[in-house]
Amino acid sequence: MSFFGVDSKYYTNDFVAHLWEESANKKYRNSGIFITARMNIERLVCGQIRGCTLGDTAHIITSVRNPVEVRSQEAFWNSYINITKEVREKLGNPSCTISIENINYRYFTEI
Repeated sequence: MSFFGVDSKYYTNDFVAHLWEESANKKYRNSGIFITARMNIERLVCGQIRGCTLGDTAHIITSVRNPVEVRSQEAFWNSYINITKEVREKLGNPSCTISIENINYRYFTEI
């Protein structure tokens, strides 16, 4: 998930992480689902030549569903989208995109 056009000097990575954790805690209390996130700020090249005025940074938020913790994909994504909407509203409704990837992976608890 990416937020575009957010002033990264005012809305630091730490502040956006704080907003996410507040919303994730609220969602966890209501549903038992906690959406862990990894965040970073990346450079945005959106084309000034074509009139893009989104700014020069994007807040990138990545989450991975662990099927052991949340069996239902639908419940996970509903929680993720609800948290995203709440954080987005607190940031003043910036432009955003969400990409959902389905990846098969295996992990081992013991070797």
